[in-house]
Amino acid sequence: MNYVEISPTNEISSFVKCFWKYENKDKDAQYTIFPNGYFELFMIFEQQHLFSVFLSGLRTKPFEVFIPKGIIVSAIRFPLSASEYLFEQEICSIRDTTMPLDSNFWGLKKWENLSFEDRTKEISEKISHMLSEKEIDRKKLSLLQTVYSPDLTVKEIAEKILWDRRKINRYFNHQFGLSLKTFLNIIRLRNSFEALKKGTLYPDSNYYDQSHYIKEVKKYTGELPKDLSKNECDRFLQFSVNKKS
Repeated sequence: MNYVEISPTNEISSFVKCFWKYENKDKDAQYTIFPNGYFELFMIFEQQHLFSVFLSGLRTKPFEVFIPKGIIVSAIRFPLSASEYLFEQEICSIRDTTMPLDSNFWGLKKWENLSFEDRTKEISEKISHMLSEKEIDRKKLSLLQTVYSPDLTVKEIAEKILWDRRKINRYFNHQFGLSLKTFLNIIRLRNSFEALKKGTLYPDSNYYDQSHYIKEVKKYTGELPKDLSKNECDRFLQFSVNKKS
């Protein structure tokens, strides 16, 4: 597996989680991907030719991906804030699915022959320019950053941001296609993956008891904690790369 990840510059870090590339050199690969609280813009390359670009929405259940030998997958992972300020649209309609984009979306086609690192620099500059022309709602941005904490409840977030819980849920359902509670459950579970990678089958916080944790793992991954921890044949991509997804 050849996986590379680049962190965004501070200038765009509130709207981009990371840039990553996966190169499949040896053989066809099949993976299971789990919900992680982010949506992504995918660029699919073959022999440096960009032949497919698509947007993948928030996931609430596991999904299977097949990557043929010789294919390079490059992607930008976005937090929730990017939906309004970079894409200017709701993403509830692509929850648990994908939406094809033109291969020259954001001018990506002109950078297809660049290295991953140089392409990332160009895209970063593009995003920075786009953000410079936006008027950012700081209260909303604070909400969309706070929800990535695995330790807060819906009530605590509403009190912290000074927003009514019902208004927050209406906004989440309209913009992202799920409730804030469901989103927080996904973030809490994703945060526990690091412990699972190390063989800890039950995290010591954020869950009522072990049976509650097992139920949540099964709900969002379709697997038991012990099977995730084993990750036989590197089936679970988020357990096979060194960095968090």
